[in-house]
Amino acid sequence: MTATNRRRHERTDAEIACKCRRSAHTLFAAAQTIDLSAGGASLEITSPRQTKIGDRLALAFNSPTCPILSASKMIGATVVRVTPIDYNHQHVAVEFDAPQFSLTELATHQVIPQNKAA
Repeated sequence: MTATNRRRHERTDAEIACKCRRSAHTLFAAAQTIDLSAGGASLEITSPRQTKIGDRLALAFNSPTCPILSASKMIGATVVRVTPIDYNHQHVAVEFDAPQFSLTELATHQVIPQNKAA
């Protein structure tokens, strides 16, 4: 960590589908990572409900090795930064409760959607 870079973990651009659940609600919202590190992620959440700084989220990331994830395997995170909601889309930054080194491996094995490959 340097004076200009406060991040504890290297960040990787990655578009991984995921779902998130606010701890006070039982409904999931669709989301996608923008970038990700072992310590947190930048997400775009698709939901009419606005996410706020300090909200607690439970996250499940799309993985080809584990298509169905039990609640006990979801990753806890705290929202640390948000942008205003725009047409049911909001960018949020989250910090994971504990480092998730397996997610950075998932990002290196992501499949690029057909409509984005050119």
